[in-house]
Amino acid sequence: MKHLRLVSLSKSICVIGIFAIAGVGCSGSQVPGADGTGGATGGGGSAVTGGSGGASGTGGLTGSAGTSGSAGTTGTGGSNGGAGSRGTGGTTGAGGTAGSPGVAGATGAAGARVGDAGALTASYFIGADITNEETQPAATRANLLTLMKAHWFNYVRLRTFVDPRAADGYDKTNGFDDIAHTVAFGKQVKDAGMGLLVDFHYSDNWADPGKQCVPVAWQTFTTIGQMATAVHDYTKDAITQLIAGGARPDMVQIGNEATPGILIHLCDAGGRPRAGTAGYNPVNGAIYLYSSTDGGAPPAGGPPAGGWTNLAMLLNAGVQGVKEVDTGITIALHLDRGNDLASSRNYIMNAMTRNVPFDVFAESCYTNVQGQPADWQATFTALATAFPTLKFMIAEYGTNQRAANDVIFNLPGQRGIGTFNWQPNNLWTRSGASYTVQATMSVYDQMMTDYASRL
Repeated sequence: MKHLRLVSLSKSICVIGIFAIAGVGCSGSQVPGADGTGGATGGGGSAVTGGSGGASGTGGLTGSAGTSGSAGTTGTGGSNGGAGSRGTGGTTGAGGTAGSPGVAGATGAAGARVGDAGALTASYFIGADITNEETQPAATRANLLTLMKAHWFNYVRLRTFVDPRAADGYDKTNGFDDIAHTVAFGKQVKDAGMGLLVDFHYSDNWADPGKQCVPVAWQTFTTIGQMATAVHDYTKDAITQLIAGGARPDMVQIGNEATPGILIHLCDAGGRPRAGTAGYNPVNGAIYLYSSTDGGAPPAGGPPAGGWTNLAMLLNAGVQGVKEVDTGITIALHLDRGNDLASSRNYIMNAMTRNVPFDVFAESCYTNVQGQPADWQATFTALATAFPTLKFMIAEYGTNQRAANDVIFNLPGQRGIGTFNWQPNNLWTRSGASYTVQATMSVYDQMMTDYASRL
């Protein structure tokens, strides 16, 4: 996130994202018909092709011309491509003189480009977190997505909270950023042909290095096993709802800026950790204990940090919840260590050692917290060398838009997959339901040209 950021150690995760491309149906062939009865039944479409046309009619002693076999319908694209339906045969000729030649079935149309990744043919993603626009009407959001696509944004990141209406929740009145709102906005993103990254905070409110608040509904659990079950069940249900609602994520984050771990604090009505030992949940996935409320070392007498044993159990539970619904969704882990190579490397090594399956390692890169672009480049370059099976991205950045993208775009072997500008309201202004591009968007227009080989 962006609010409070701490200075402390961490460790993290890895693997490689695979982005599916929808199949395209092939055209049905045309064959001239001989005299006689109507054309036979058109052949069924294969898994990814359109149905073929109806075959030509055979000759007969008498009968009127066989009618044309109709075209097989278009094979529906998808993750594996649905079968095209059969073309119907020509009807049988009635008695009379010799029939005229049957007419060949029409050419089958190409299968539509739909499916797991929709129009995601790019190997580099220019993205933005625009969750703040969730409060706007659907038509207004659609206008923004159209503007973003015109300037080559091809991915959107949306955060989601467990229960924003809870006592410590983000939006107790309207429940914005819950899974229902995420499904509605996410469907618009996918309908626009853009990629969708869903950022699970595993909290009722903002999660970041200084506050990883345990959802109120989960605070009664007394064992890490119970907590892991809650993470699994919530994640699986959320992914199920997203897919059923037409908002299948292409990628998910298991935690947000989870540098100290996840599910650590007990928080007040404002979503901040309570003061002192009362601010720590006894069942936690903390690598170390830190609170944005107290700062520094936690007060004496608090619960111990659960360490990597607990954190790995929770991360694995989240990943399992995703994969039990859809194995094709890419998994990302996200820290706020863009200028901290040692902490990032340790996090990845610990996650790998404990068999946490993930595809992408992400950092936050803000110049007021994580140094300058040269620092980010040093971190990502070293990590790409140390972990050759991982992909990398910047999950959040603000200023230095071109520099941030150049760092990731130029990683060797195209291992940098993209960036997400966090709520980039300086790129456009809204008036009513309309958005107007600002001069600052020219940076992205230039990237559209310079990165064309991967867009």
